[in-house]
Amino acid sequence: MPPTSQVLAGRHVRIRPPKGERIPQRRDIQGLRTVAVGLVIVYHIWPSVLPGGFVGVDVFFVISGFLIIGSLVREIAGKETLNLLAFYERRIWRLLPAATLVLISIVLATVVLLPQSRWQSISMDVIMSGLQIQNWNQAFSANSYAQATALVSPVQHYWSLAVEEQFYILIPLLLLGGAALARNARLNATTVSVWVVALITVASFGHSVLFSSSHHEIAYFATTTRIWELGAGGLAALLLRDRVPLQRKFWAFAGWLGLAGVAYSAFSFSTSLAFPGYAALLPVMATLLILASGSRTGDIPGAFSVTSLLSLRPMTFVGDISYSLYLWHWPIVVFYVFFLGREPGIVHGTVIAGISVALAVPSYYLVEQRFRHGYKHLPAGLARFKTINRVPVGSFVAALGVVIATTGSALAPWGIVEAKSQELQSLLNTREYPGALAFDPGRAVPVPAGLPIQPDPSVALKDVPLTGAGQCGVYDPASMGVDQCVYGAENPTKSMVVVGDSHAAQYVDPLVLAGAPSGWEVRAMVRNGCPFTSTPPADATTVYHNCSNQNQVSLQRILALRPDLVVVSGMRPEGYDHALHWRWDSPESLVNGYVDLLRPLQAAGLRVAVVLDNPYPRFSAPDCVQLKGPDSAQCHVIRPRQDTSDDPLKRAADQIDGVEVLDLSEYVCRGTTCPAVIGNVLVYRDNHLTNTFAKSLAPVLARRLDL
Repeated sequence: MPPTSQVLAGRHVRIRPPKGERIPQRRDIQGLRTVAVGLVIVYHIWPSVLPGGFVGVDVFFVISGFLIIGSLVREIAGKETLNLLAFYERRIWRLLPAATLVLISIVLATVVLLPQSRWQSISMDVIMSGLQIQNWNQAFSANSYAQATALVSPVQHYWSLAVEEQFYILIPLLLLGGAALARNARLNATTVSVWVVALITVASFGHSVLFSSSHHEIAYFATTTRIWELGAGGLAALLLRDRVPLQRKFWAFAGWLGLAGVAYSAFSFSTSLAFPGYAALLPVMATLLILASGSRTGDIPGAFSVTSLLSLRPMTFVGDISYSLYLWHWPIVVFYVFFLGREPGIVHGTVIAGISVALAVPSYYLVEQRFRHGYKHLPAGLARFKTINRVPVGSFVAALGVVIATTGSALAPWGIVEAKSQELQSLLNTREYPGALAFDPGRAVPVPAGLPIQPDPSVALKDVPLTGAGQCGVYDPASMGVDQCVYGAENPTKSMVVVGDSHAAQYVDPLVLAGAPSGWEVRAMVRNGCPFTSTPPADATTVYHNCSNQNQVSLQRILALRPDLVVVSGMRPEGYDHALHWRWDSPESLVNGYVDLLRPLQAAGLRVAVVLDNPYPRFSAPDCVQLKGPDSAQCHVIRPRQDTSDDPLKRAADQIDGVEVLDLSEYVCRGTTCPAVIGNVLVYRDNHLTNTFAKSLAPVLARRLDL
């Protein structure tokens, strides 16, 4: 950086240029942006080719911190303060127009191209993105497998923009506070600024390491675990000096080493890493080497360095449009792959990249550049509203208007689907909507033709059991009393407990209906993602002991309650692998885990019944039905004939005398074909049964369990 000297810890740190000296444009940084966006795009189109291409986002973070924090501290060095309003105004006009254009385009494309079952989830994501909190929206939905077969959000990539904007709300305020402290304590403002950035960087890195090791699925999106990457770029901008004892040839080598580090990360990393944490150090430090190399080697005549490579016109051109390219590429991938139905190959992937560039170029020239440099030239009639008492009112009002417009555009399709959700029926007429009874062997109920299916596929995700709202879907016996999550008869004569994961929760409503005539009380001890086993699942980095530990507490509560019946069910391991990438050491370990908890129930003299899991769809049945019709063979779930024989829960039940096994597959499938619609009722909402279809199983459960 070309700057004036400032003292830091006894050493001279060059921060800002002498008066009248211009900061030379770093063309190599534009080229580095090309590397970053290229990694991300290849990763999104061909994830198997570049499994660690997501580190392109980390490269972006470092570049952003390098440029923005460096600029802010130079302003503090010159003025001993910051013009916050001017800074935020520049951010608004630099980023908001293009981001808004893409968001509104996604809403329109969703309404035109996608089934209504996707409208509400995408509308919510668009609103979160417009409010710059999409990263937290992603973080706290990342663990749920309730929508594992759902379409990936076309605005998922806005999480990284949200991280940056949240950081740039925080860091100028901290730097401004540091400048005030420097004035009052007569300290050097630049020195204080460096320490402010250093402290927040170190604190964030420590948090990132600790949190990523235990909750990396949340840590990946969290602002607090990413701040250090932007801070590292800022520190590099502040501490790079024009005169260093190392020769420029060293920095040329360092540039190539940095590029190799980024490339190694992209090819060797994968989503199984506890990322960001320690792992992110490699791409971050590699990017810092490239930036430092550009500061040292940019003017070496005839030297072919990384800087000269990144400064080539094709590299800088893509770098120029990289922001628009980043915004456009991901929704193109999502919509294209949705209709393609599989990961794109070379041809389709190249088409996706070409479409993305074709949209990014006009977006850059007609939107980004037009608003970035032309926002001060508002229409004459609005001139008096531009600035009031030095406050850029026009810019902030425009930003508010844009956010309102984005939210409004997303609320329109949301409202259309919400109106339909009011039509969900609590109990359907079994003559018109027999559901599972249409497949009842020997007593099948005829299915009337010409009726609309229920629930409407657009609101299928809302057709959830009684445990779908509040704490009862995440039952925790350590914090919940015995009187919670109890359904059925007000004055019960018999009691049952339903225990297991959300696939066990599917049977709460039909069991309540089945047991009502005989006065049964139904207690739900179900928790999403927690099968009733003592063996914990694990992903590539974490063993999840919380569920297995909780199950031991639930076991003791059931033994103390001594219900007349215990009903156990759970998703099969193939479902957990597909939905959450959770696995067990071996099928036998999971079987033994079930046996550990079922045997004490049987030994205590309790009646235990196991309901085997439904076939698992690896696609969205509601989407398929909306797009292809309820009778389309493409919407059928195909299962192998031995589907139930290797179910670990069945194998465990077979080892314990007296445990009843209910296989309801004949009510969901005929042979190996499992239709998406049975008896005018939509079978699946995602990988779960719709509550409407589950309740049609009530007469079957009443007979099988003799309720």
